[in-house]
Amino acid sequence: MPNVMQQLFIMNIEALLKEYAAYRAFNKSDSVINMRIPHPILERIKKLAEQQHVPYQLLISSVLYSLVSADAPSPAPQQPTLGY
Repeated sequence: MPNVMQQLFIMNIEALLKEYAAYRAFNKSDSVINMRIPHPILERIKKLAEQQHVPYQLLISSVLYSLVSADAPSPAPQQPTLGY
């Protein structure tokens, strides 16, 4: 079974963005981060984002979302209540 990083490289960026857009419809961002990454990596991310016609920060957010979602356990199914 491939690990999470391998799954992200295999995953279609368009599908990743759609999944994140669905998440964002109900969950608004309320945190800001500041991070340093090597310039060549940022340029590659910007190029990928440009090819998908999306802002590069959205692409980064969608990748981060997929990382944490892939490792998250599935919620237990809800038992119906009888309403007595």
